Amino acid sequence: MLRIIKHLLPLFIVQFFTWLALFSLWIYATPVITKYIFNTTDAESGAFENGTTWVGICFAFYSTLAAILAFTIPVLTKRYSKYKLHAVALLIGSIGLLLIYCFKNQYLLLISFAFIGIGWSSISNIPYSIVSDIAPENKMTTYFAVFNFSIVIPQITAAFLLGFLTRHYFSGQTNLTILTGGAAMLVAAIIMFFVKEKAAE
Repeated sequence: MLRIIKHLLPLFIVQFFTWLALFSLWIYATPVITKYIFNTTDAESGAFENGTTWVGICFAFYSTLAAILAFTIPVLTKRYSKYKLHAVALLIGSIGLLLIYCFKNQYLLLISFAFIGIGWSSISNIPYSIVSDIAPENKMTTYFAVFNFSIVIPQITAAFLLGFLTRHYFSGQTNLTILTGGAAMLVAAIIMFFVKEKAAE
């Protein structure tokens, strides 16, 4: 088990910062967009309802875009390194998250979520492809079982850390929480640029 973790450790670190960023988006997108784009915190108001509807539209937009772009990944990985492609996608995704802090117009948010969609397309495909490349055939199931912890651990961390930061350091300003998520994904992208390709053991 420890040998497998050691083999996957660089990717684990990338995954930690990546998923921490994603959870910051999934947890705080609604309070950020309703408060800073639709200018309301009143859950009973029409503006709040419009804000939550727009969150749903943005999420559907980036998910659909990611699904479409997923068809291009096998083509791109034949020409370029999976590691570098994933690093670039994470960089683009981080820009999308960081721009949420800057944009005050609901339609401009679609630019942010387009970038996030590019990142999500890679996140939901390339890391698993990398694991299948480096895992010995007779240990493939074990490698993927261990790799799943790279999602579970940041999920648990996000549940405690993001709320703590928002309450005690950001004074409840949830847009700073998503900004932190953008910074986390940027860190993931930078690390990914330096991860060396590995062959199966």
